[in-house]
Amino acid sequence: MHRRFRQPITYYRLSISKNKIKNMIQSLIHTTENKNSYIYDDQHRLSMLIHPEFIKTQENSKDVNPYYLKKYKYLNKNGFFSNSTAVDFATITENMVKDSIINTDQIVFEVTDSCNLSCTYCGLGEFYDGYDIRNGNLLNIRYAKILLKYIFDLKLKNNNNKIAIGFYGGEPLLNIKVIKQIIAFVNKLNAKKEMRVIYSMTTNATLIHKHIDFLAANKFRLLISLDGNEENHSYRVFNKNKENSFQKVINNIDIIQKSYTKYFDTHVSFNAVLHNRNSVKNIYEFIYTRYRKVPIISELKRRNVKSEKKNIIEKLYHSRRISETEYQKEESIQIPISHPESSVFKELGDFLTHFSINYYLYTIVSLLFIEVKYFPTSTCFPFSKRMFLTAGNKLLPCEQIDFKFVLGKIEKKIMIDIPAITQRYNWYYDHLGKVCSNCYSYKFCGICLFQINNIDKLDIEEFICNRFCDQKSFREKMYRIFSFMEKFPNTIFQIIENE
Repeated sequence: MHRRFRQPITYYRLSISKNKIKNMIQSLIHTTENKNSYIYDDQHRLSMLIHPEFIKTQENSKDVNPYYLKKYKYLNKNGFFSNSTAVDFATITENMVKDSIINTDQIVFEVTDSCNLSCTYCGLGEFYDGYDIRNGNLLNIRYAKILLKYIFDLKLKNNNNKIAIGFYGGEPLLNIKVIKQIIAFVNKLNAKKEMRVIYSMTTNATLIHKHIDFLAANKFRLLISLDGNEENHSYRVFNKNKENSFQKVINNIDIIQKSYTKYFDTHVSFNAVLHNRNSVKNIYEFIYTRYRKVPIISELKRRNVKSEKKNIIEKLYHSRRISETEYQKEESIQIPISHPESSVFKELGDFLTHFSINYYLYTIVSLLFIEVKYFPTSTCFPFSKRMFLTAGNKLLPCEQIDFKFVLGKIEKKIMIDIPAITQRYNWYYDHLGKVCSNCYSYKFCGICLFQINNIDKLDIEEFICNRFCDQKSFREKMYRIFSFMEKFPNTIFQIIENE
């Protein structure tokens, strides 16, 4: 199952906090596609199926069954239908940042910013800002070694013996020389086999036939970009002749599947970009039918689009939610198989983890404390998930965010200013908390603050979070989630068992 990031929280025995921010979040009633009604209460993380008569009680109707009136009064007496208690937002400390670096899950190297494809919608292409100019830069192996030694030393000193190492681009296989040098250096650092090392790579697969022996020998986890069938994939064209790369990619994938069958089954997965030439149905049915794999599906990036290119991006854009809804209406045998990668399945998983009483099963320690503090948004602590080293020697907390949010760099040594990073994050949290306190998804919104459209305007009144969830939006979200649960009840057990 896809691993969901959990929003960091801290626990306190204190019952009073100076950092509390008043909120207006109330219990709400929502319905489902089957016309069933539920009540959801934020304070208790409780959802209940209710009788339609109960709704009349809340609406102050005159002809209410006395039983449901009594039930409503009981719930109201115990905190339902009143404003939730104030949200207690936390701040990050320098020690938290240090711990995040020590415990980072992955180092990702942008081994080159060059690519042999010119994908129309590329997030690092002509339609977008937010990244360094692509000048054919190659990763400096000396800087890569400095970072590897730094992280290995920290982990071994702190008895943390696991690290994933990823390769990114551009197309990383254009710089296979540095990839091999990095692996040779890791083998040297890990001569005593004290660390468990996992390698991964995101690739367009056009060059993979030249290097599959090496990749398979080192057990690389490969994420291959494939948008579906030949028409679906037609935005992914070669730089030189502008021809569709589909046939080359398929031929190479077939080589892996035939020559390294077991490796293909366990170490190869797919990522597809949704756009106006494909659909969720096209993608799932082509990739699953041919390779028995359920792909990850990503929407087109709509952040940092150049003003003069916005109309083009909007024409290319295809809503995943709409496309999934259309697909769910069909009788395809792939629908249950594709559930774990669907957006509503992930919404259900997040709901069960953060907004239901299952929270206390996932986070048993919370039962020992009176008070819970949240961090605004679902942003990872800096470097907790990964450290991304660009070809320009910049250190970022992730390859998915703008290069302007650099948190460090490498020259003769690692240059990470932990006090400055701590201060910077707390500035974000301080301002975001005022917005998040009235968001119904404040427990877990699933968005990184660096992906909020106008984060640069955070300190002015005009700031609007593009993922803000008011009562209406949350009710619509609950409609989707509970309709899905009613239609596919076994998914609940599937999620809980895999947590």
